[in-house]
Amino acid sequence: MSRGNSQLGPAPVLLIGAALLVWGWQCQKLPYAILMALLIELSPVSPWRWAITDKEFNTLSDFSGVVFFLSVVYIFSDEGARGIFVILEVLPFILFPLLLVQQYSVTGDMKLSALFVSLRKLDPALSPEAKTRTNITLPYFIICLLAASTGNQRSILFFFMVATLLIYAIFSRRSKRYSIITWLATVALALSIAFATQHGLRSLQASIEASFLGIFDQFMWRYRDPSRATTAIGSLGRLKLSDRIVLRIKTREKLLKPLYLREASYSSFGHGIWNSQQSEFTVIDPARDKVWELNPGQESTGKMHVSTYMTREESVIPVPHGTNVIENVAAIEIAKNQFGAVLMDMREGWVQYDVKYGDAIYADSAPDSNDLSIINYYRKDFEKLAAELNLYSMSDTDKIKTVQDYFHNNFTYSLNPSQRYPRGRYMAKFLFKTKRGHCEYFATATALLLRTVGIPTRYAVGYSIDEYSALEGQYIARARDAHSWTLAHLHGEWTVIDTTPSVWSGQEAENASVFEPVLDLWAWLSYSWSVWQTDDGADEEEENYLIWLLIPLLAVLAWRVYFRERIKNSKQGVQNYQQIKRFGTNSSFYRLVQFLETSYRPRQAGETLGSWLNKLKPIISSDKLRMALTLHYRYRFDPAGLSSAELSKLDLIVHELLENKDLWIRQEDPNESINTAR
Repeated sequence: MSRGNSQLGPAPVLLIGAALLVWGWQCQKLPYAILMALLIELSPVSPWRWAITDKEFNTLSDFSGVVFFLSVVYIFSDEGARGIFVILEVLPFILFPLLLVQQYSVTGDMKLSALFVSLRKLDPALSPEAKTRTNITLPYFIICLLAASTGNQRSILFFFMVATLLIYAIFSRRSKRYSIITWLATVALALSIAFATQHGLRSLQASIEASFLGIFDQFMWRYRDPSRATTAIGSLGRLKLSDRIVLRIKTREKLLKPLYLREASYSSFGHGIWNSQQSEFTVIDPARDKVWELNPGQESTGKMHVSTYMTREESVIPVPHGTNVIENVAAIEIAKNQFGAVLMDMREGWVQYDVKYGDAIYADSAPDSNDLSIINYYRKDFEKLAAELNLYSMSDTDKIKTVQDYFHNNFTYSLNPSQRYPRGRYMAKFLFKTKRGHCEYFATATALLLRTVGIPTRYAVGYSIDEYSALEGQYIARARDAHSWTLAHLHGEWTVIDTTPSVWSGQEAENASVFEPVLDLWAWLSYSWSVWQTDDGADEEEENYLIWLLIPLLAVLAWRVYFRERIKNSKQGVQNYQQIKRFGTNSSFYRLVQFLETSYRPRQAGETLGSWLNKLKPIISSDKLRMALTLHYRYRFDPAGLSSAELSKLDLIVHELLENKDLWIRQEDPNESINTAR
């Protein structure tokens, strides 16, 4: 089999197959990886070869680029920021056809111009890189390792497998200047540093993860799962550290007490997680244009205008308890479940809607066995507390009042970070030891304690609103206003029970940033701009006018940036390349190097000129030689280069040294000189 002379040679035998298997193992794609590895590793012994032309390689490379671009667009639109990991994970798939064709081609490599379109337009006579050939097996090997790292299985076995593959890949290309023992010791040191660094970064990641999540919640929007409370014990504490505005409310009258806007309710609790495993959403048909009646015929005593941010096209929206009507919103669909959660299908971004609500909670279903269940892990603790409070002998009304008084009089509100992600018997510690916590502790403890004495309860999450913004002229809710409370079924209807000490809102406001007013102003301007852009009543003709205005501007910009620069570059391309090539590669000093290598000692791969000349000191001795080397280095690496006078001086010194060898080469036996130098 004929192989071309490649700038980058092929990977060692079995290296690509091993890398593909590691990738398949880490990313759960082992069946595909095995097939791909067999196809590649069988290519050296296969009698089949394709006569692939350079033009066909160009076409296949372009096709791979288009597939990569389309994959990036699709993956990012579907996965968001996480898409970068998905893209890396599938790269071995995307580039495999190009590698496969190379391996089964007659030449076994391809022109470098197949990978870089810019090289295809260069004249091979003036630009050697235009005809340079390369083999993509080693780059593909690196891509496989990067793709494997996205599996994130974090096993020490993966680290050592990658290290072994890297050692195997570079062993045949190592510098021959050093012994194998020195080389192995250097590699071992590098791997030890890499392992220690990896371990340190992992520890650092674990230590700052909670803080990072707090920052993430400060600057990113959250999504409420109506079937599972991802804000269960501990998670809401993260939001309590954020002052980002997430809701805006306009009401007819001033709020005399905090307003609860619920996002979802949950009936089952276990191991720190509230959920509603049998949550079922029912689509509501609009009564008329932009009007949805959640509870037809029920009396509404209040009305408000709500602005909230939809993190996706279908999201749970915050509404007051007892919501009967949602109107003045161009939603595609609105649905509700039996636990009072309202799901709106509209669009991402800020949305606005009007809500009419009443005093009673009509939408929630009647209690069932789940609303009284307590898993055995918690039961003994709450039975003990119920007995201490003598709740078993009280009426339901007195039970609720006693529980409220107990928490209000004996517990304090706290956002101690150590309580944000508790482990072990955290509820028992809260009830009998620390007696401190934030709303999730109080709401959960209240719900389970009332269940212990026969009162059905549910856990509700949303926002408690009482802050008025003079800047915006409406009430606002910040991320720190995220709240949880209990719903108790008493006398045939659901009632809000909030045992969290009332000081919680003011206590959190005291910890607000000194930059809060500035951030609020920026948030208001951003919100106003966003609402103006997405105003459903905007004049479509005006929008079309702006689009038609942009088209000629974009065309002019494209012509100036692309076509004119392209013409300029094409005229100066050869000149620029020759100028780059001139710096160093045509230095007359290389005539001296050629003479010394031919007559005495060859320079080793990777050996600098200075180090090589030092080893030739027993043979040569000349200040002019050192002067020539200094000028050469400047000519080779100094961006300013040499002046015409300095360049002439370098040429003159080289000419003198070559014409008068007796002045700087010692008269010794050549064989003895070589042995001494070595």
